[in-house]
Amino acid sequence: MFTSSSFFDRIDYGEDIMKYKVLFFSFLCFMFLGSAYAGEISDGIYTIESSLGKVLEVGDEVINNGTNIQINEYTGSDGQKWKFTNVGDGYYTITSVADDSKVIDVKDGNNLRGTLVQMYDLNNTNAQKWLLKYAGDGYYYLISKCNNLYLDVMDGSSKNGTNLQVWDGNQTSAQKFLLKEVIEPTQTIDDGNYIIHSALDNNKVLDVYMGRTTNYTNVQLYDVANYRNNAQIWNIKYLGDGYYSISTLLDSNKVLDLQNNDAVNGGNIQIFDSNGTSAQKFIIKDSGDGYYNILTANNYKYLDVDNASTSNGTNIQVYQGNGTNAQKFELEKIEFAPLEEGLYTISSALNNDKVLTLDNSVASNMSKVFLSSSNDKNNQKWYIRDLGSDVFCIEPVINQKRALDFVWGNASNGTQAWIYDQNDTYSQKWYIKYVGDGYYSIITQNGGLYLDVDNAGTDDGTKIQIYNGNGTEAQKFKFTATDYNPYSKSYEDGYYIISSLLNDNMVIDADNASKRNGTNVQLYASNKTLAQIWYLKYLGDGYYSITSSMNPNVSLDVEGSGMNNGTNVSLYRYSGSDNQQWLLRDYGDGVVSIISKINGLYLDVDNANTNNGANIQVYQGNGTNAQKFKLYEYNEEKIYKGIDVSHHQNLINWDQVSGIDFVIIRAGYGGDWTSQDDEQFLRNVEFCDRYNIPYGLYLYSYADEITSGEHTAENEANHMIRLLNQIKIYNYSPTLGTKVFIDMEEKKYLDKNTLTQIADTYCTTIENNGYSCGVYASANWLTNKLDAPYLASKYDIWVAQWPGINDFLTATLTRPSYNLTSYKYWQFSNIGNVSGIGGNVDLDLGYDIFD
Repeated sequence: MFTSSSFFDRIDYGEDIMKYKVLFFSFLCFMFLGSAYAGEISDGIYTIESSLGKVLEVGDEVINNGTNIQINEYTGSDGQKWKFTNVGDGYYTITSVADDSKVIDVKDGNNLRGTLVQMYDLNNTNAQKWLLKYAGDGYYYLISKCNNLYLDVMDGSSKNGTNLQVWDGNQTSAQKFLLKEVIEPTQTIDDGNYIIHSALDNNKVLDVYMGRTTNYTNVQLYDVANYRNNAQIWNIKYLGDGYYSISTLLDSNKVLDLQNNDAVNGGNIQIFDSNGTSAQKFIIKDSGDGYYNILTANNYKYLDVDNASTSNGTNIQVYQGNGTNAQKFELEKIEFAPLEEGLYTISSALNNDKVLTLDNSVASNMSKVFLSSSNDKNNQKWYIRDLGSDVFCIEPVINQKRALDFVWGNASNGTQAWIYDQNDTYSQKWYIKYVGDGYYSIITQNGGLYLDVDNAGTDDGTKIQIYNGNGTEAQKFKFTATDYNPYSKSYEDGYYIISSLLNDNMVIDADNASKRNGTNVQLYASNKTLAQIWYLKYLGDGYYSITSSMNPNVSLDVEGSGMNNGTNVSLYRYSGSDNQQWLLRDYGDGVVSIISKINGLYLDVDNANTNNGANIQVYQGNGTNAQKFKLYEYNEEKIYKGIDVSHHQNLINWDQVSGIDFVIIRAGYGGDWTSQDDEQFLRNVEFCDRYNIPYGLYLYSYADEITSGEHTAENEANHMIRLLNQIKIYNYSPTLGTKVFIDMEEKKYLDKNTLTQIADTYCTTIENNGYSCGVYASANWLTNKLDAPYLASKYDIWVAQWPGINDFLTATLTRPSYNLTSYKYWQFSNIGNVSGIGGNVDLDLGYDIFD
């Protein structure tokens, strides 16, 4: 914090020198600015004390026109109290409190020096109007408007009963008067911590210079800090008898102090060791409209902003009360409800059921923060770390190496809140300010902007941002203590790679990418093949199924439901049994232990081996890294290698078929006649099911009509449904993402509308029977013979286009040029070669076929 620039500010003075610097500025102020305050006091009741040591009073108990005015010892009677009323142009009438109809008056309005001053009925003549001219050291001259002569104690005598007259100005003590406001000190505010705002500008507050705590440190006006700044917070404590002490939160033993107890206009305000003197006692007077005056105890001078300036570094002094905003202050009470370091959910004042939530269950760097319904997930829990002075780091419990931050530290309205690696920047330091009723505001030290609910919305997914403080409910939050639940639904359903904490490059893998029951599960170097991608699905009560991306019906399985240490883990057809359910114990940042429901044993790398092929087993929990794994979300496209087969491939040796991720089997062709069932259909289904190879079915269409006639789309759909029911007897069912297709490549003479209706009718009938359906056609047919966009809006597309590629590796690096509509499957060759199949076979690729 800096004062306004000056020669003095560029010199390094000691603390003692600072005192003289302040006095020097005060002297300059009186020399050049003092006259600006002449005659400017606030209307009110005052005693008028001569510099000779006595006060003005009405001489008689009964006040009549002509009653004398004299000086006397102070008694506190109404005859010694005077009401000053500003009548314009700097002039005042001075009324006796003992009789509010009588005012101080120059007898007969005489122009002669030595003319007595008397009491007289108010008549608004110039003989009753007095100009106040500053005389220095807190004293004033009172000058009559009728003759420009000065109010004067006769002969400069200090004897009781000496009369008042008017006389030529001579700057003697007989003409100097101290105006001391008559105030009945009372308790006006409660004890507490306050920010003291100036009525000149609410964003300017009383501030301790440079946040220092040494004696003589100056008090100034400065921009209010938007986060807690103890140099701007004052503890106000009632002392009794209407007086207060005002200490700085920087050091409770340092209090607001009138330098040298010098209650003159321009007397300097500083901080000093508490000593109980009147220099450190203040009256807080309610001035109306939510503002207060702060007055010295010894002479009722007002805390005052020098020259009514609002520049940073403007000096705070005392001055005769003048009713201006330079002497009015708003007292903002600051409550510090202690927020202990610990684990909390952070709910919005807009709706307590909505809490701050991470959009990523593994707390990845740059994960966004939004509002969401409370569900006790760990991505809704925050560790509040106390950095001191009500400043905190707010850490997501699922990764306490990161912290609440905002996008690229851009401190501007609307910037999205996110989490980022802890870096000790102001963007990750938050002032947590209690605002009452159990709520807090959360304010960044980078720019002082407030954590804010975008547009005060309460829908799930509403953005959390930073914004200028506005005092609305959108910027108020409640902290509710919570517990970390290591077995909650910490991870959303989706695809993950599961790496070992022994070596992050070694991941859970299905041996030889096999899908067969009993396939061993091992550790292997990461290659992002389908054998290393797993689908986690939450089942409830903390348990998940963990199935292979190669086939969602194949799961991690405890062999034989074994209960002993060392029981092997393999792949097996998913049944939902306890030996295929896994509890995730979440350690944060994606690190988990995976625990079998059947036996409570932990997924374990045998002997903590990190070589390719290291066996995966279950073992009693031991806390080692051999039983800890890190989950990485997998959001890339998954490409599957497939073939489509029919009786043209004759008897396939399925034991030898390898490297194939899916099969599309011809079930038959044409209408619903058994003679048109594919001869190898049932056998091919049987072996795909036995070896857990995902498969779908297709029917080669000859339909030339929709619903009436011999070769109709409806009849062909019935043909497929009959075959589906036939294999159901054996507990078989298509397992591919798309269960059934229609192959459209005959009847070229039909128009586009008829062919499109045939495909649509077939698929609609299939889907009405509970199976998903797709359409196979060449790129040429999709472009010229079918309404492809319409069909693609309802069904998966399997496009045939043969660019002369006959191997999967090349095909995975190529996409067909056909782009009229989206497609899920691509048949790229009809002359492929696959082990176990004699002759050529069609080769296909599928894209995210189970999503």
